[in-house]
Amino acid sequence: MKDLFHQYEDKNKINAALAGIWDNFRNGQENAFVLIYNQFIDTLYNYGERLTDDRELIKDSVQDLFVDLWKNKEKPPQVTSVKYYLFKAYKRKVIKNLIRKRKLPIDKNILEDYNFEIVFSHESELIARQISEHEQKRLLRSLNKLPRRQKEAITLKFLDGFSYQEVASIMSMNVKSTYNLIYRALAMLKDHFPEFTLLLLFRSMC
Repeated sequence: MKDLFHQYEDKNKINAALAGIWDNFRNGQENAFVLIYNQFIDTLYNYGERLTDDRELIKDSVQDLFVDLWKNKEKPPQVTSVKYYLFKAYKRKVIKNLIRKRKLPIDKNILEDYNFEIVFSHESELIARQISEHEQKRLLRSLNKLPRRQKEAITLKFLDGFSYQEVASIMSMNVKSTYNLIYRALAMLKDHFPEFTLLLLFRSMC
């Protein structure tokens, strides 16, 4: 991914920089829209692979999201987190397209039949650097044995960097249930990877 913010190590600085670009987009600057597209196109595609294995639908949903955003460029919403807004909007788009393509009734559990596989990517390279290649493989095997909802919550919280409140909103859960879901996932991992679990907890407080 062409990361515009590789020079920033602080998440708050990244969010502030993105907020400034979003404000420029809201003020009609086309180049700001292009920057947002280039920054998130790969990230959203990768997120789509956690929702469905239909790669054509993943690609179409990303394009639909940005087409809709451009169509409404004269009145884009004011957001506190650009990444959170795009992830939440994109998941809604994927679910809507899945329902339409499969001709299914509206069902908030439509994603439950797809159990995605976690892989270490750009977003998780910090974690990957903390352990050996052998440990990475063992860790991935353990992560991928988690129930689907736990995997989704873990990746949104620790790999994508969302707050518990944002994870809850993206997953259409209340915050308490999100805490419990992530706690159960960490408890399952702790027996095999106590150091990794502590690393995740440390990152969640940063």
